[in-house]
Amino acid sequence: MKNQERLLLATTLACVLTAPTWAAEPAKPDPTTEEVKVVLRQHDEALNKQDLKSLMALYADDPGVALIGTGPGEFWKGKAAIEEAYKQFFHDFKVGTLQHQCPEASSGHDGNVAWLAAACDMKDSAPDGESREYALNVSAVLKKEKAGWRFQTFHFSNLTGGDAPPTEDDGQPAAGGEKPADAAVPAPKAQ
Repeated sequence: MKNQERLLLATTLACVLTAPTWAAEPAKPDPTTEEVKVVLRQHDEALNKQDLKSLMALYADDPGVALIGTGPGEFWKGKAAIEEAYKQFFHDFKVGTLQHQCPEASSGHDGNVAWLAAACDMKDSAPDGESREYALNVSAVLKKEKAGWRFQTFHFSNLTGGDAPPTEDDGQPAAGGEKPADAAVPAPKAQ
């Protein structure tokens, strides 16, 4: 093998072996996305501590702020109504027991508006100490104010009628006006 061929082979081999180190640097975290994550984390920590003052400080200074739940009647508009809703939520779980992981999440921002959506696996303890696990979907719109990012709307939902969506009906009418055997029976709502 000639010296030129060895040099070409060595250069090619060096390029192939070091190519992975030439890969693009990981994208730097987007500052706005990181700021929105901090607000969501602050919300979750305040909720877990049942710290109403800290929760309410995370909502925009706007009379149109809204908190939305799963079903009819679960729409709270304005800070006073949202505050009352959180007071009711506090009766449903023991302080310090709320845990979550959100394996599916999406977020973005444009100017002074940001949004997020996540599917979360939740754990907590009921007031009687019973451990619970449930799925919760959350979405929010935040706006940038002088104090930082604040929730304009916050939405949460979970299944209340069982563990899965109702099955499709087979097209056959129920006998004598009875519900089909596979019809979902809604569970009582927990607030």
